Amino acid sequence: MNFVLFLTIFFSMIIFYFILGIIASKKIKTTTDYFLAGRNLGLWPVTLTLVATQIGGGMLLGTSQESYQFGIYGITYTVGMSLGFLLLGLGFASKLRSLNVSTTAELFETKYKSPALKKVASLLSIATMFGIVVAQIVASRSVILGLGISSELLFIGFWAFIIAYTILGGLKAVAITDSAQVIFVIIVFLGIFLYSLYSEPASFFSISSLSEIQSMFSSKSIVSLISIASMPALFALIEQDLAQRFFASKTRKVAALSAILASVLLLLFSLVPIYFGVKAKLMGIAFSGSPLIPVLTKLTGDIVLILAVCGIIAAITSTGDSLLCAISSNLSQDFNFSFTGIKNKLKLSKIITLIIGVCALVASYLVPQNIINLLISSYEISVSCLLVPLLVSYFRDNLNKNAAIGSIIFGLTGFILFRIIPVPFPSGIASVALSGIGYLVWNKVR
Repeated sequence: MNFVLFLTIFFSMIIFYFILGIIASKKIKTTTDYFLAGRNLGLWPVTLTLVATQIGGGMLLGTSQESYQFGIYGITYTVGMSLGFLLLGLGFASKLRSLNVSTTAELFETKYKSPALKKVASLLSIATMFGIVVAQIVASRSVILGLGISSELLFIGFWAFIIAYTILGGLKAVAITDSAQVIFVIIVFLGIFLYSLYSEPASFFSISSLSEIQSMFSSKSIVSLISIASMPALFALIEQDLAQRFFASKTRKVAALSAILASVLLLLFSLVPIYFGVKAKLMGIAFSGSPLIPVLTKLTGDIVLILAVCGIIAAITSTGDSLLCAISSNLSQDFNFSFTGIKNKLKLSKIITLIIGVCALVASYLVPQNIINLLISSYEISVSCLLVPLLVSYFRDNLNKNAAIGSIIFGLTGFILFRIIPVPFPSGIASVALSGIGYLVWNKVR
């Protein structure tokens, strides 16, 4: 690959995103502007930024990695997230917009009348999103290694840039850059995908061909498939970085329609990484990490490959910046942090964003490098503990805080226990069921 051309395009993208961050920062006066874009985002900005939160390392690199090993079952993760978006579009997104809060954790204070539970819920949500950010950083390392580059300086510099423009412009900058990034990603990868299909026999995606091809891949158990699909679907209903988009929507209708559109776009786009993962297997390509870069190297020329790599980087960026902003939102608005000499809440929020970004970068060196496993494990933390009490709070008022306490304790117990003691069904679902039992039992305590 022509590394001079790659670095030229890569740094041009960095400068472009940074300029967008500077432009967005000029309109930010309050923390509401910083974290919720003034609650004024329209249909397509919300739709595109929702899609951008998911077309990251998990979608492109993780799905192609799973498809290389398990064939069409690699779509399971995306099916789960698309289902979650669909549920949001059918009522949950509209409900979230109507709650008039800034974070999902606030519901433990407004509905359960417990500031302490709000902090606990916020910490659990932060732990999950932090894990997802780390997964994106792992994915970016996979991209760089796939190019045959082992420069830690380039890797660290890339994430320094993401942190920098997120600090500058908050959600407004994230929404603007997300829209640009996701359009670029879709155009580039859809073009490569359609060209590759054009070069294939027309029967490649026929039922008989798929059945024959699938026989070459490892199988997955029903338990594993349900686990992979259910966690992103359930997490979507309570995920802070998604909820943040709905809180920032102009109206409830915009929130609902954007979720449905995002569900459709996400499911359709998932065919791209699945195809390339399967293609890499059929071509017998050896690789370290994800097969996406190696198979694109075989199938495309220098310029197209460079655009594809920049597209992957844009996808990872669009997810990483969203999560950094969401974590900072939780920490800034759910906790009363104060640093000596810093009275301005907006300035403090930006410092928190910087600290979280640096911590995530360090953590990426300490975790296993399987992207999908990192994502699913991260989802389970929040889903196990928070799904039940949050879903109840969406539709009811003046709730019993003891019920929420019991639900969180039982869910967290299940999350830990079912990793030590194997069960013949998805551990995440089992933890949610245990959380539900805890809610019902402790609801009797007044």
